Amino acid sequence: MEPIWKKHWPASVDERSIRLPEETLPAVLEQQARRVPDRAAIVFYGREVTFAELHDSVSRFAGWLQSRGIRAGDRVAIFLENCPQFAIAYYGALRAGAIVVCLNPMHKAVELQHEFQDSGARVLVTSDQLYGIVEPIRAGTPLEVVVVTAYRDFLPVEPTLPPPASFLEPAIHHPGTEAFLAVVRTAPPLKAPVQRSLSDTALLQYTSGTTGTAKAAEITHRNLVANCELQYAYVGGADDEVALGVLPWFHITGMECQMNAMAYRGATLVTIGRFDLVTVLRAIERYRCTLTTLIATVNVAIVNFPRTREFDLSSLRRCFSGGAPVPPEVATRWEKITGHKLIEGYGLSETTAPTHVNPPDRPKYGTVGLPLPLTDVRIVKLDDPGTEVRPGERGEIAVKGPQVMKGYWKRPQATAEAFHDGYFLTGDIGVVDEEGYFSIVERKKDMLKVSGYSVFPAEVEAILYRHPAVAEVGVVGVPDPYRGEDPVAFVVLRPEAKGKVGEEEIAQWCRDEMAVYKAPRQVRFIDALPKTASGKILKRLLRDQARAQVAPQAR
Repeated sequence: MEPIWKKHWPASVDERSIRLPEETLPAVLEQQARRVPDRAAIVFYGREVTFAELHDSVSRFAGWLQSRGIRAGDRVAIFLENCPQFAIAYYGALRAGAIVVCLNPMHKAVELQHEFQDSGARVLVTSDQLYGIVEPIRAGTPLEVVVVTAYRDFLPVEPTLPPPASFLEPAIHHPGTEAFLAVVRTAPPLKAPVQRSLSDTALLQYTSGTTGTAKAAEITHRNLVANCELQYAYVGGADDEVALGVLPWFHITGMECQMNAMAYRGATLVTIGRFDLVTVLRAIERYRCTLTTLIATVNVAIVNFPRTREFDLSSLRRCFSGGAPVPPEVATRWEKITGHKLIEGYGLSETTAPTHVNPPDRPKYGTVGLPLPLTDVRIVKLDDPGTEVRPGERGEIAVKGPQVMKGYWKRPQATAEAFHDGYFLTGDIGVVDEEGYFSIVERKKDMLKVSGYSVFPAEVEAILYRHPAVAEVGVVGVPDPYRGEDPVAFVVLRPEAKGKVGEEEIAQWCRDEMAVYKAPRQVRFIDALPKTASGKILKRLLRDQARAQVAPQAR
């Protein structure tokens, strides 16, 4: 029997007619350069990089890599914020047959040291500013060559949007490095991509590392192009799309849903190097962006910003959101303020971004939507991944599909533990309703046990978002000798509520609005929630803070 969710796919979806690509991403980009050579691929604060120019730079960078001895399967690391240089290095490395390693530009020396050693990267592409973090540890890494660029190398003389101030700083020359601009201007181009199988590894995508040591998901060439095709087959789109690229490209959502979608679809990507709320709104208005993918924290920032209504966002046809569940209250406010429905999806680094997306014509707030075509999903018992639970029951989400990674890099034991019966065990607790819409309840490791009851912080957060004084909230657990754990809520107040509402007042509201065992007995006001570069709330840091400051009366 066919899964119930297929009945609720968009009417245009014909799963039987879907043909996954036989070409790798750099080959697809070359096709786009022939098809729409003069179309802007990337617009970077007003600087337009056409598909022809992008492909030429990619080919030259690939040729340069080959001249430096880089062969199929060697690793090339990228340590940059969003910019045209990131895309050139990414597709150039793939064209040369290398494996790309995308590194978080917020990482410090210790984190980088681990990822350089673990990946064995021979080449690094970074900015003149970020190289200061790399230089002291370079001798202790496998790096043989470092290529340095300045963000201003690809900025126009008169930007149409305000770049981050650091992007305008004079370039810094670092001895012992090579200039990126010289490479892409003078290196002989690599005429044809190095042949790689679709099952070969294309990308080492490090998990966020919020707990323990970061490990890399091995993403194949098939994973990259398959998920691009599945998203396109599911949500559709016109040839003249203009996307807003604000999510960081080192992270799988921004990389796959924005940068790679640009190359795969031949669409224009208006690129923001670093998130700034007003710049994002101005970009949509100025360039008439037709779609974008955001994350929950950006959605919250936009709906809480008093000036959002001043900007013309009418060009947007579709607004997607991923990275973390969006509370229904936030989605409803988003639609009221912007005039567009929020289309939530779900995926992980290990699944090359989305496995689920709400149908654009029928999104159901509070859910992450339906599995994409050619994707099979189960919800299994937390302690028995071989047993499925019934609709409406909570369990762990398990996924099988052409977008799922081949495993963890050099981690056979971790790989074996992550799969059961061919399904990837996501570690996320979810539930599916009678129409096949999935909801994410919580990360498996984040679930709390309070007096024997299961408490899911995301559920508590969703209720707290209904309070008119709450702008953002993160809920974590602290040990309690009697109850096992106690929920603690860290709350960022809306500006107009500061000084007018107290912590105990919100704690009492919680007791009135939810079961007593779920209600945080402690509410702590905080100026800002700690977040990763991709915008996810760092629950580990909140837990550390909560446990260090457990109120005596709550012990």
